[in-house]
Amino acid sequence: MENNQANITSRIFVEQRTPIFFSVIDNFFTSYLPIDLQELESVALLDRREEKFLIPNKWCANIAESLDSEYNILEINNERKFRYDNLYFDTPGNICLEDHLRGRKIRYKVRIRSYANSNISFLEVKSRNVHGRSIKMRLQRTSEKWDSPLTKEERRFLTERVSFARELSPVLYSSYSRFTLAHIKRGERITFDTGLKFKSIEGVVFYPLDGLSIVELKQGESDRHSPLHKLFRAHPNRHVPLGRTIRISKYVVGRLSTDTSLHARTYFESLRELNRASKSAQIS
Repeated sequence: MENNQANITSRIFVEQRTPIFFSVIDNFFTSYLPIDLQELESVALLDRREEKFLIPNKWCANIAESLDSEYNILEINNERKFRYDNLYFDTPGNICLEDHLRGRKIRYKVRIRSYANSNISFLEVKSRNVHGRSIKMRLQRTSEKWDSPLTKEERRFLTERVSFARELSPVLYSSYSRFTLAHIKRGERITFDTGLKFKSIEGVVFYPLDGLSIVELKQGESDRHSPLHKLFRAHPNRHVPLGRTIRISKYVVGRLSTDTSLHARTYFESLRELNRASKSAQIS
């Protein structure tokens, strides 16, 4: 089984080192009415339910057209596409990674996130509790460089929230572009992440999901009647894993793509789904 897992990982993450960018996505959300950051904060959803979907970039046109009468799009300084840069932390024993791979109900991600367009960054702890809710705690950074070493205050912030904080060190960079839709009345947000890029601490770069977007539905309480659910259920090309809820963590995908010594374990089926989806997106 472990050999099969290694082969799957290799097919996904070694074949696709040259990125395929779809700048046309930038044009899919031009008809939406804008919402500013202050209005978006009313559905910040730092304590929330999350569902993730994997779709070919070309689906974004149909999705954007179908949802534009119900959702607004985040716009800041006339920009609607925002770059996110991330630096993830883990322990020498990979506690964060292993807890995700084993599907433990209580688990953590620790990262620095930079909103490149606005030059603002946060140190974040994202936890998942036994009830399946995601809770994000964060502290705005004051350092000049977004990925500079943690300060004493930031270390203290982590120590108060994560039992293994003293063992944490940087392990992975990631970046992507994001569009954010919001439905104020429903208390709902939808994000579209494209152009996902990973870089190891040693500088090795991977683009594992070329031609694909990760769509994330964020709700205060799970509601299967969301317009996004209805849209995916009716999509003529919906098949596993495209347009269906998928277990995917950008952090896990990044670690597995940049470190071949790591084993997929319970993530094996998700890796197979990613492999099928990436091939489908490139062929179609």
